[in-house]
Amino acid sequence: MIVAPRDRASEPLLHRPVTVHAWDDVVFAHWRHDPEALAPLLPRGVRPDVVDGSAWAGLSAYVFRETAVPPFPPSRRLGSMTEVTIEVLTVDDRGRHGVVYRTVDTNNVPAIVAAHALLGVPYTFARAGGRRRGDTLEYRSVRQPDGWRDRFGSLRSLRSLRSLRSLRSLGSLRPLRPLRDGGSARPRPAATVRVVAGEVDDSPLAAELTTRAGIHATLLAQTVFWQRHHPQLVLRRARLERLEGDLPDAVGLPGLFDRAPDSLLVLDGTTVRYGWGDVVR
Repeated sequence: MIVAPRDRASEPLLHRPVTVHAWDDVVFAHWRHDPEALAPLLPRGVRPDVVDGSAWAGLSAYVFRETAVPPFPPSRRLGSMTEVTIEVLTVDDRGRHGVVYRTVDTNNVPAIVAAHALLGVPYTFARAGGRRRGDTLEYRSVRQPDGWRDRFGSLRSLRSLRSLRSLRSLGSLRPLRPLRDGGSARPRPAATVRVVAGEVDDSPLAAELTTRAGIHATLLAQTVFWQRHHPQLVLRRARLERLEGDLPDAVGLPGLFDRAPDSLLVLDGTTVRYGWGDVVR
């Protein structure tokens, strides 16, 4: 049975959800891309999804609130986080239209550790924050120095979690001081996006780019599929006011921000559930 793009994520989860979130103030930016250039960035068993004649790479930025791991209530430590992602739209041999995250930048350390250990999603420690004023949404992410990523961005750093208390102040959009090493500043991959939301966009292309059936990821050397469930999305066109940074360059997509997105959308909010799908390969 062929499922319309806007209904893809309305399919019931096959298994009990592993996480539930309120997904708020979402910015979706997508660029047309050469599928041959994107293919080496993807795990085994998936390929770039060709939509409207092109493969697509994207940026998403949003706030997760009221994060819960059923059957438990929302967690105080996981409860609210800002995430900035660089992603590629994908499809597997079973026709499931998903997304591969090249990075998910956030300052929520428990989420980083859990995502690496349990989901195979490449979360990375960053100072990520966002704000909304009326229809204007702005997000900024600046990765922390290598030492921070080594401590919190991989499973080797589990013993360092006692340092969580020192991170409470992260996540704002305040200016960041450069890290000095021998008198010179080391670069920190970053991304900043500011948009103004406009009228509703119910086009098939908008639905194709944003309503994905799940996440393709690599876990324990296998490609896996995590199913995503949410109601139909009410999307709004957006106008770009600011886009800068080199975060895509750090994850295999150099120059992605050199031109304006081919699609720019805003989602005011929805509730997202993730559940286990299966092993792709």
